[in-house]
Amino acid sequence: MLSQIKVKAIVMGIFLLFFTAVPPFSYADFSIGIGIGDHEHDHDHGDHRYYGWHDHPHYGMHMHYIPARFFTIWVGGQKYYYADGLYYTYVGDGDYIVVNPPIGAHVDVIPPDFHPVNIHGRIYYTDDGVYYVLTEHHGYKVVPPPVVYEEPAPVIIQQPQQVVVAPPPAPVDTQDSFPVNIPNGTGAYTTVMIKKSGNGYVGPQGEFYATFPTVSQLKAMYVK
Repeated sequence: MLSQIKVKAIVMGIFLLFFTAVPPFSYADFSIGIGIGDHEHDHDHGDHRYYGWHDHPHYGMHMHYIPARFFTIWVGGQKYYYADGLYYTYVGDGDYIVVNPPIGAHVDVIPPDFHPVNIHGRIYYTDDGVYYVLTEHHGYKVVPPPVVYEEPAPVIIQQPQQVVVAPPPAPVDTQDSFPVNIPNGTGAYTTVMIKKSGNGYVGPQGEFYATFPTVSQLKAMYVK
């Protein structure tokens, strides 16, 4: 009888030693979604019911419990818990915080609240300012809100009407001469006389042209 008491004492001592040496459990690590302890003493920590995306709880809300069906994901070296569209981080002492969906997070399922929209030719799934895109191999990915821009309306500038003034008549020369009126940039014209010379033409400065000179040639020569 005495030996049985000693055995029970030893077993009880090992049991107590184990629970004092092991660090507190994280509910998320073990997918536990139930309360532990006397609920009458936990009322100061807030509502114990689970929230889903359709409830739209505000970011920063502290919660003692998260749903049992959660997924653990890592984004940029940070551990998150995902359940029904909400993301949580564990802050210790049995507390979790609802956080903004981390950009770059991949999940297999999103709530039906998210509806597809086409923005600049790409399909986004969005609700309440959160955007996902469907990837080829990794489910849905949280992305930054796309920049929506509109094509500016074309600005029509009405050009003022230009009044074309006919050049004054050139003086008549019967010695195989040809007057050419060259615009001089002041709204007026400079008359250049081109004379026939053999198989070509000669300008006022004695320059020879094999063919009748163009306005551009004469403008370069006589309009400064």
